[in-house]
Amino acid sequence: MHSLSLAALALGMLIAQGAQAQTHKPATAAVPAAPATKDMAAETFKQWDKNADGQLSLPEFRAGWQQAQAAAQLQVQLRRQFATLDANHDGAIDASEYGNLVLIKNAGKTAPPLARFDVNADGKLEFGEYLKLVEALAPKEAAKGAAK
Repeated sequence: MHSLSLAALALGMLIAQGAQAQTHKPATAAVPAAPATKDMAAETFKQWDKNADGQLSLPEFRAGWQQAQAAAQLQVQLRRQFATLDANHDGAIDASEYGNLVLIKNAGKTAPPLARFDVNADGKLEFGEYLKLVEALAPKEAAKGAAK
């Protein structure tokens, strides 16, 4: 049962990691990949271990699992929305598509420029960059509801 729990925890971690996906460039053979700065499994275990006893009870695991599932569902919804907003189907939201985003329209004159979220400065938002926009501009009530 212990190995099953660890496997389920690992699956939950993968789901949670996917929900926090960032765009990145793949490492080349000439440049070794940088060592991971965070142990995502340990971080997730610590977050799920609410009483900090070093073990996950079934209720702690269930709560963490449900949170990971909700995050995965939210990411699926955001990916669908992203694909719909990407009118020219190039895998990114360009400047003309950016102006059509409901969050940008709702912000009106106070809307941030696309460049604020365009981390790689390519003039468009890839999915990871789009997630940062949604995090920054989505109403706080909606974000709380999505986290439950």
